[in-house]
Formats: sequence, C-alpha cells, structure tokens
Amino acid sequence: MTQNVEPLSPAAGFYEDESVGEIRLAAIFRRGFRQALVLINRALAKHDLSPLQYHLLLEAGASGAEGLIQGDLAELLQTPEARVSLLVHELAERGLLETARAAPDRRQVRVGITAEGSRVVRDALASQRAALADLAREFDTPWVGDMLRRAVQLYLGVDISAERLSPESLRQH
Repeated sequence: MTQNVEPLSPAAGFYEDESVGEIRLAAIFRRGFRQALVLINRALAKHDLSPLQYHLLLEAGASGAEGLIQGDLAELLQTPEARVSLLVHELAERGLLETARAAPDRRQVRVGITAEGSRVVRDALASQRAALADLAREFDTPWVGDMLRRAVQLYLGVDISAERLSPESLRQH
C-alpha cells in the first residue's frame, strides 16, 4: 500500500521576519567555513597530524631558534598543560620537536621545532592551500571577494573593506 505524502506548503507557518536575509548570509558563511575546516583537517590527516598537533608545530616553528616554554604553549593553544605535555612528547618521539630544560629554572621545558618538523609543517600548509584552492575554484570568482567581505562584516561585525585595511592602517597595529 502506497501512501501519498503532501509536501510542506510555503505557508507552513514557520517563523520568518526581515532578518531572514542576514541569517541566510550567516548560514552560507558558516557552511563555507565548516567546509573549509573539513578540507583543512583532511589535508592535515594526510600528514598524520591532528589540528591541535599542527597548531602546536606552527607555534613552535613561529618561535624560531629561541623556542618557547611549554606552559606558554598551553596558553597559546588554549589547551590544558597535561594535554600539551603529551602532544609535545608524541611529536618529539616522531622527530618533529625537540625539548630542553630551561635555565635557570630546570623545571621549565623549552620546546622548539626540528628541521623535519618544519618540513612537515610546510608540506601540510601546502596541502591545505591546495585543498582550499580547489574549494575556491567552485565559486564564481568575480563576486567571491565582495561576498566574503560582506559576510565577514555581517557575521563577525568586522569591517575588512580595502579602505580599512590600507597598508598605512596595518602598520599602525
């Protein structure tokens, strides 16, 4: 026995007001952001990195030859120190990080990236860029920049217009 199901009519009674356009734009922006995160995470997985491991390697690499204190790394990653300690240990075992006791307080651990860690980060970054470039090709490029600018302004409340982001204004920050 087949049952006929009536589709919902446009007058189904769900709520809608003048904010629907703003909400749709926010939904599109959020959907694109989420899709980009999924692609980024897949690219990282190809290099056997979790997003948190990658972020840790980025911060260690950005610190240069000085490295950084493991406790500071926990703050930068917004992650408990115990979790960061495990991540540092795992990445050091893989040869991607080095650790050293900091003088004069030998209780502090200084963390730095290795040459291999730097190579892995560069490769992961290239994979992410390639994945995001493929995603960007799906868009109609003449209006993407304007759409992103308006979405960021609406969704985040941040003005990223060309006038606001002039080289002079960036030097002031």
